[in-house]
Amino acid sequence: MASSSTPRNESVCPSEGEPLLKPAGLLFDYDNIACQRSGNDDDLDVHLLPKDSDKLTERVKPPVSDFFFIPQVNAHEGEGRQRKRVLVLCTGGTLTMAPNPDIGGALSPIPGALTDFMRSMLELTNDKMPNVVIHEYSPLLDSADMGPPDWQVIARDIKSNYLHFDGFVVISGTDTMAYAATALSFMLENLGKPIVFTGSQVPIAEPHSDARQNLIMALIFAARETPICEVTIFFHGRLLRACRSQKVNAGALHAFDSPNMPPLATTGIAINENNHLFLSPARGVLRVHTRMDTRVLALRPVPGFNDQILRHTIEAGAESRSLRALVLQLYGTGNAPAAKKDFISCLKRANDLGILVIASTQCHRGSVMMGHYATGKRSHCISLLTFACVFISHNTGKALESAGVVSSNDMTLEAISCKVAYLMGRGDLSIEEIGKLMCVSLRGEGKSICE
Repeated sequence: MASSSTPRNESVCPSEGEPLLKPAGLLFDYDNIACQRSGNDDDLDVHLLPKDSDKLTERVKPPVSDFFFIPQVNAHEGEGRQRKRVLVLCTGGTLTMAPNPDIGGALSPIPGALTDFMRSMLELTNDKMPNVVIHEYSPLLDSADMGPPDWQVIARDIKSNYLHFDGFVVISGTDTMAYAATALSFMLENLGKPIVFTGSQVPIAEPHSDARQNLIMALIFAARETPICEVTIFFHGRLLRACRSQKVNAGALHAFDSPNMPPLATTGIAINENNHLFLSPARGVLRVHTRMDTRVLALRPVPGFNDQILRHTIEAGAESRSLRALVLQLYGTGNAPAAKKDFISCLKRANDLGILVIASTQCHRGSVMMGHYATGKRSHCISLLTFACVFISHNTGKALESAGVVSSNDMTLEAISCKVAYLMGRGDLSIEEIGKLMCVSLRGEGKSICE
């Protein structure tokens, strides 16, 4: 197990500001990993994996967007190793925190705390565990301070080390972990290796911390013999698809949930896996997209809200070109006050101005069903009250559709915002094309409803 220092070079994202995290770059070094390998050390170069200098990684810059192409290569093949390699990227968060006397005893990240803790973990000496390299970013951050520029740094560092590790664990604060993990699931197209996000609700310095178990299981899933090749979150005994996850509890160890999809795996006496839910193996090379257009606003209307606020927001956003997508968290299955003609006209105005309007639901579980039911088509077993609700929902959905609003189906708000930011950041799609792709599952983030 090894740690590394952070280089001085910084990554700048002009459209979104500078990241607080500093890029790590290549972290693989045979001298820092106790690999079990066969053969003479003098012949070590023969077994080294291909590097970017071998021109197996190509950077392509289209006119607007840029992304990377990386071939799918298993790091553990051909080296005679019995244990896999996992890179742990630590961004900070509660797991790394301890009381800081300089700020009145409030919790703050402690550099080196994770590295020292993991070096003392006897579990990591077990032959069933992978060889681990740890990198702590500088500075360590509260997840509330992280945003797309920092997510890009993580994506680029995974790209730099992709050929040299079998899996990756990202340690982050829990408050925005679902956003960061979801964003990486879209940034990393054709992912062929596991990336597991984890953290803790209780700092690692506390004796009752949940950090140890979360770390151990994240490493196990990152080094799984048959890898789960997608971005996931492991927390409190459950492995969740990242782009289906939300933080649902601020004060309990059961902090994350996947409201519209069962866990990929659960842990207890045994590890129980829902293999039928795993994404299909990647086809083609890994593509690492590095741009996200964050001109996205999410609004959660309440009964009796003033339409003028929405109208002013749309007009000001269009005039300043600071708004390209508007996410509306509506009632139930996507119901909106269709009787408020000003509200529907606001949405129509947004569509005319080139702003994509996306309908979501305020409910924790369930799906938006705009115009899902056809008026006049009902089963004999439907009650009159149920039919009335369906009829109203249908009328509301048709009004929204006529205003150019698109459905998010059963996606979480985290998935909606990260997906639309990714699609807009590509730079090769029109607003109409983005609208159509919002109801097509790209990374398993929701059910596809468009044929």
